[in-house]
Amino acid sequence: MTTAARISYAFMLLMLLAVLVFNMGHVVLAALFSFMFMEMFFRAVRLRVTGAAAARWIAAVAFVITATLLLMIFLRFIKQTLRTLPDIVEVALPQVMALAQKYGLDLPFANFQDLREFANDKILVNAMSITKASTLLTKEVFHMVIGVVASVLFFLGGKTPKYEPNLFDAVRKETNLRIRKFVYSFEKVFGAQIAISGINTVLTGLFLHFIAMPHFAFLTTMTFIIGILPIIGNIITNTVIVVTALGISFNQALMALAFLIFIHKFEYFLNSKIMGSSVNLPMWQILIAVLIGNTIMGVPGIMLAPAILHYIKSELQSIPWTQPRIIANHTTAV
Repeated sequence: MTTAARISYAFMLLMLLAVLVFNMGHVVLAALFSFMFMEMFFRAVRLRVTGAAAARWIAAVAFVITATLLLMIFLRFIKQTLRTLPDIVEVALPQVMALAQKYGLDLPFANFQDLREFANDKILVNAMSITKASTLLTKEVFHMVIGVVASVLFFLGGKTPKYEPNLFDAVRKETNLRIRKFVYSFEKVFGAQIAISGINTVLTGLFLHFIAMPHFAFLTTMTFIIGILPIIGNIITNTVIVVTALGISFNQALMALAFLIFIHKFEYFLNSKIMGSSVNLPMWQILIAVLIGNTIMGVPGIMLAPAILHYIKSELQSIPWTQPRIIANHTTAV
């Protein structure tokens, strides 16, 4: 391994540590999403447009339009969530209270109004923390915007670099290679997760339509959007679906739970196939990476951890390794 390559690996490690120490996972995630979508658009139009610069500008404009539409859809989904979840809880609460009474569980509320007051009390008690969290959220959104803008500027200036025969340019070349590998790893992992979430959404949507589940559009949209989060996304969507079914009847909730268990047993096999063919990572490794990522960086860590794992694996596989020979010790009897 050359000196420039060693320095580039050290630089990547320092950048990763900086992201962890300064909690900048959301910025990296925004920049990676932006660059990935622009690269996809660029590859789609490159063969149809004369000139790489024109293709890059078209890809950047297409990304801005797509990002704006996705943001509008996401904000509408958030608004729908805030309107729908209280309805789901209010309808399901009598069943929850009946089950709690049947099994002798003591809940801090007896009806929806008590639950609302209980939630309001918790909000008042934690008002300082909520204010601090909203301030941090505003700051994080600002940082994400900077990450997106930096990604767009980097993409538009993406000319083939010229390297001079010196250590600085050698390190720059190796570092660019490291970054390209990491972006490729993120694209592979995220593409696989999109495919998994899409299949899960179709199967779940068919089941919800078959049993005439209330809030069908909201639950289906939630299954896809939240399902993009590896592993934990399924836990969240399954909980909301079962609670919604509980509002109809206990038997309906059991039916929904049985279907979700069955479909996720099938998905475990499907995940292994998709992840195996796309990123060649077993599910247990992804699960451990997601748990570590969530502990360190929260939600951004959930999405970045599998990509980091794939990147580390691809880098290690690119380094040649020769098994050292073991020389047996021979002693001569005297």
